[in-house]
This record gives sequence, C-alpha cells and structure tokens, in this order.
Amino acid sequence: MTTEFNFKGLHPAFLEAVNRHEPSIAFALAEGRGKFVFLLFMTTDSSGRIVWGDLELFILLARTQKMLQFKLLGNHKKAGDFKIRLTEDDEEAIRAELGLGQAAGGPAFALLDFLAKLNGMIPASIPLEAKVAAINDEKTAIEAHCKTYLDDASKVYLLGVRRLPDGMRPREETLRKLYMLDAEPAAIASLIRNLKRIRWTTSWTAAKPVTDKFAEIFAKVSAIGTKS
Repeated sequence: MTTEFNFKGLHPAFLEAVNRHEPSIAFALAEGRGKFVFLLFMTTDSSGRIVWGDLELFILLARTQKMLQFKLLGNHKKAGDFKIRLTEDDEEAIRAELGLGQAAGGPAFALLDFLAKLNGMIPASIPLEAKVAAINDEKTAIEAHCKTYLDDASKVYLLGVRRLPDGMRPREETLRKLYMLDAEPAAIASLIRNLKRIRWTTSWTAAKPVTDKFAEIFAKVSAIGTKS
C-alpha cells in the first residue's frame, strides 16, 4: 500500500534554482524530535545546461540517518507538482525519526497531516550559502546515497581550476562537490558564483594533496572574477 503526497511547497524554490541556474536544492526542516533534510539535484549536460527529465527527491532523516528516495511525479516547472508515493516502510522510518513507537496507546500519527505540515514549512527562497551548509552538514550520507549526482564521485579532493571553451558552463555535478569541502559556506558560495561568472570549472583527484588547495584556488578565481 502506498500513500501519495504532493510537495507543492517546493515550487518557488525550484523556479528560483532554475532561474539562477543553480540546479541544486537543499534545506533542513526541524519538527518534533526529527530533522528532515530535503535534497533535489537536477542534472546538467556536458555544456553545463540543465537536462529536463525525471527527477528524484531525497529526504534524509538526519537523527536516524535514514535516507528516503522518491521518484517525483507531475509537471514540476509549470504546474508546480512534486508528487511522491510513500510506502509503509517510509512511514515507519518517519515515525522512528520522530521517536514515535508503534505500541497501542502511543501518540496518534496521521502521515498526510504531518507531510502537509512539512510542506507548509518549505522556504520559498534558499540562499546558496544555506544550501552549502545543509549539504555540508550531511555530506557523509549524501556521498553514500547520491553519488549519481556527483561527477567522478570518488575524486573528492580539490586539485585546480581550468577555463572552459566558449559557450560552456561548469557542470553542476562537478561544482556540487564544492558544497562538501571543509570551508566556510560563505567562501564556498562565493567561489561557486565566481566560477560561474568567469565560466571556469574545477578539477578533482582521488589522492589527497599535501596541502589544502581551497585558499589558493579561491584567491585565483576571485582575482580573475574581479578583472572580468
């Protein structure tokens, strides 16, 4: 048995992400004892353009570290539909995140009412810095469950930057790995904005460098961005 719910509250943040060409959505909602981290990652092609196709919604139950994964149904951009179908196992996982037991006489729990409450809490606008912070806080779970939305997911160490050919943008799957670095969210957001402005991208390696490259790359990209 499944339960369908439409997270229409995602529509403003989705349109904002598309219009800013920032095809990653991440935010956390706290309710009761639970923390619910919403993640929606759009894909981009080799030229950095958004690819329109099937989307997935991940909801990380942060306290219990359980990741729920749903295929999104409906017309997202025009109609604002973000329909998911939850199984009984999904409901049980949500109850566990909230600390609600299954014993008779326990607190009453209405799944649709709870989802509607979360839907009403979804922010209409999400600063890039907030997205970076939300992903950085849960990077271990995201690396484990969302690898298909990261380019060369095994290469997690920042190595350098390079100019892209004319007409190309940096791929979001590559920039998304910047969200997970051990740096201040504001600095990461600034680097991402500058990379997009000058149309450069990042290079990564699986071997840990002797020194952290972030500060060096941040300074280099900032200097180029100031001149452009």
